[in-house]
Amino acid sequence: MSDVSSASAGGTLTQRVVWALTGTVALFVTALALLAYLTFDQMEDDLVNDILNTEMDRLVQHARVSDDFLPRDGVRELGGSMRAWVSAGGKRPASMPQEIESLDSGLHLVEPGAYTWHVMVAETAGAKVYLLYDATENEGRVHDFGLIVLGVGAICVVGAYALSRRVAAIAVGPLLDLTDRLATWAPGSPDMAVTRDDEAGRLIEAFNRVQNQVDRSIAREREFAGNLSHEVRTPLAAIRSDSELMLLTQALTPDQRQRLTRVVDNVDDVIVSLESARAMARDELRPAEPVDLAECMDNAWRGYEAQAGLARLGFENRIGAGQVRSLDRYALLTVLRNLIRNAVEHAAPATLTVSVAADGALELSDDGKGIAAEDLPFLFRRYYSGRMRDSGAGSPDETARGLGLAIAKRVCDMQGWSLSVDSSRQGEQRGTRFTLRFEAGLGRAMEMAGGAQGQI
Repeated sequence: MSDVSSASAGGTLTQRVVWALTGTVALFVTALALLAYLTFDQMEDDLVNDILNTEMDRLVQHARVSDDFLPRDGVRELGGSMRAWVSAGGKRPASMPQEIESLDSGLHLVEPGAYTWHVMVAETAGAKVYLLYDATENEGRVHDFGLIVLGVGAICVVGAYALSRRVAAIAVGPLLDLTDRLATWAPGSPDMAVTRDDEAGRLIEAFNRVQNQVDRSIAREREFAGNLSHEVRTPLAAIRSDSELMLLTQALTPDQRQRLTRVVDNVDDVIVSLESARAMARDELRPAEPVDLAECMDNAWRGYEAQAGLARLGFENRIGAGQVRSLDRYALLTVLRNLIRNAVEHAAPATLTVSVAADGALELSDDGKGIAAEDLPFLFRRYYSGRMRDSGAGSPDETARGLGLAIAKRVCDMQGWSLSVDSSRQGEQRGTRFTLRFEAGLGRAMEMAGGAQGQI
């Protein structure tokens, strides 16, 4: 409740932007108006004081020359708002205001009632000269100037308020549009309560709904992958066991034996695909196990041997004996199967050669037509079809074939492996080489295991 009341008291985000901009302009205009008023008032005072100094010098000079220039018992009008008196022997002239009689020498500001006087007192030849300037009208002009500045400032503040509303609408508009789009995409009520009753609160609420929808989608995807793996495994196991039993007990022709062997291999391929799909859906790693690279490569090739024969893709396994790695066998089979399928579909007719490099990396090289240099940076993108256009592919399976390398790269990223490609279309280096490195797998596995323990 406290969060809601504080948000309500502060107003909406649009209102806060309006008041912030308007308040800033109001402070600036107020400071500027006050500075202008004080400057004008000071200029008026300085001007009057300069006039008094100049006129006092003239009076003193005349008084020294002639005693008749200033009457001893009267006032001398100097024009406009200025008058002068002379006081000799401590006797005040009858017409001189009593308020200025006791003033010392120098400049003085006297404000009797509604009047404003600037007075200058000077001594000469045993007498005191009083010079008075009535600045009441000047002060009135200063006050009028202040009212004008105040009115202009008020107009500026009102204009700033109108402009601030426009600026706030422009600034907050994209936020409101995003909120509306999210609300349309993910309707309903969020699971988490939002304590802000403004644009930001509504956006947070919309994001909460989107997050809920994404979480539910991920949960459904993982549930589907688990259910699919569980439900399909039983019939697959039955197909595999019956096929192996027939291979052992039945008198079969070579063609029949080859077909049953292919059934067993395809069942294994489906199991590999299910395990890989389940691991990717859950974004989790399977326990590592010792894997013979040469044997695993032969198993991956056997599932595509018939297709490779039709496409005229030869195979040469140069992986030496004893090349064993501790890793996820299903993940490696998934990567190898997709790379082999890619060679069948795009490199043939050619020969696929598999070997282990000096640094321990697994290399799959073909001597096919190669890949265009402009296609290489995008080769692992989902549904990328640059190579298919080049090869003239246009079948309904084109989209599906655009997934193989992307799946292989995704599995490698999950395992912490590195999958790279280089290719050439000219000279002796013509062909394509995929390089698979496993050295980062252990670090990735430890990271995933640590994350799992943290979740527990």
